[in-house]
Amino acid sequence: MKQKIGLSVFILFLLLLTFNGLLWLAIGIAIITGICFLYYSKLKFFRWLRNNRFFNPIVFIIFIFVVSVSTRIFFIEIFAIPSGSMENTLIKGDKILVNKLAYGPAMPRSPFDIPWFNLIWYLQAKASTNTDSAYWEFKRLKGYSKVKHNDVLVFLHPLWGKKNNFFIKRCTGLPGDTFQIINGKVFINNSELPVMDQVKQRFRIKVNDLKTFRNQADSLGIENIGQHSHLDNNYIHLILTKKERRKLDALSTIDSISQFSFPNDSLLWVYPKFRIFSWTIDNYGPIIIPRKGMSIGLNHQNFQIYQRTIMRLEKNKIKEQNGLFYLNDQKVSTYTFQHNYYFMMGDNRDDSNDSRYWGFVPDENIVGKAVKVLFSYEEEGFKFERSMKGIN
Repeated sequence: MKQKIGLSVFILFLLLLTFNGLLWLAIGIAIITGICFLYYSKLKFFRWLRNNRFFNPIVFIIFIFVVSVSTRIFFIEIFAIPSGSMENTLIKGDKILVNKLAYGPAMPRSPFDIPWFNLIWYLQAKASTNTDSAYWEFKRLKGYSKVKHNDVLVFLHPLWGKKNNFFIKRCTGLPGDTFQIINGKVFINNSELPVMDQVKQRFRIKVNDLKTFRNQADSLGIENIGQHSHLDNNYIHLILTKKERRKLDALSTIDSISQFSFPNDSLLWVYPKFRIFSWTIDNYGPIIIPRKGMSIGLNHQNFQIYQRTIMRLEKNKIKEQNGLFYLNDQKVSTYTFQHNYYFMMGDNRDDSNDSRYWGFVPDENIVGKAVKVLFSYEEEGFKFERSMKGIN
C-alpha cells in the first residue's frame, strides 16, 4: 500500500513538472529513478554488482560524479562578489548561490563548459588557446520562470573576456522595453521603475549645522559622512540607499534634500559616446532594448546605437556609407534582431560598470538568478550577519 502511494506521489510530481514546462527535468528524474530501482533490484546481475568489492565503490564514485556535475550544470552554482558595484544588496567578499533552474539552464557549448570533465581537454596540447570555442549550438532548457524587472542576474560579459568573465547586476530593462533614465530615475515604457531599498543613489543635501548633522547621521548608522565633498552654502553630496534617505527626512539639521544628477559634460558621456546623444549615467535614452524578431529602420541615430550589438553580438557586418546602409555587403533599410537582450545596472548606481557603458546583454549570456548569500568573507574576517541572507 505504501509503495502504491509513493508511486502515485512520484507520478504526480512528474506531471506537475511537465505541466510547468519542465518536461526535460521530469524525464531526467524518471531515468535516474529507474536506474536506481534497477541497481537495487533483485536481478542477479545487480545483486552481484552491489556485493562486488571492486565494482560497487566505482559505481558509487560515478554516481557522485554525475550528480555533482549535473547539479552545477542544471541547477545551482556558487560565485564570489569581487567589487562594490552591487552595494548594498551585495558586498565584496559575498559568496552567492545562483539558481540556474529559474530561467532554464544553458546547455554546455563545448567540453570546457562541463565541470571536471573539462580537465581532459585542458590537458590537451594548446588547450588554453581554444577554451572559448563553441563546439555546439546554443540551447537553453525551459525554466520555471522568466526574467523580471529588478531580478539580480549573473551573466557573462557580452564584450570582454569571453568565458569566465562573470558579472552580476540588476535587470532594469527587458527585451522590447523602451528604456530611459531621467535625472537618475529609471523609466520603462514611460512608467518609473520602482527603486529597491538597497539601491544607492547620490543626493544633494543642504544642512544648517554640519557638525550636529554628522553626529545625527552616525547615530542612524549612516557612515562616511566626513568623506563626501562640501559645496557652497552648506550643501553636501551623500550616497544613500532608499532606507537611509527616509531616515534623514526627520532631521532638523537638514533644510532640503534632492536627488543629484551629473551635469551633461562630454567627459561623462556613456555609450554610445556621440554628441547627438550626450547621454550620461543619470540621463540616458530613450532607447528600445532589442527583442528577437524586432525590426528597426536604419538611420544614422539607430546605426550608432545598435552597431556594436549587430556586429559584436549578432555577428553581422554592417556599415553606413553616404547615408545608405549595408548588411553583409547587401543594401538594406531595416534590421531584424536575432536574439533577446537585457539592460543591466548595478545597485551602486554611481560606481557601477554596467549596460550604460557597454550596452545590452544577450539571452545566451545569462547564467542564472542570484538568490542567496551563503556567507561573506573578506580581509577583516567572516561577516556572520550575512550568512544565508536572501537577495532581493
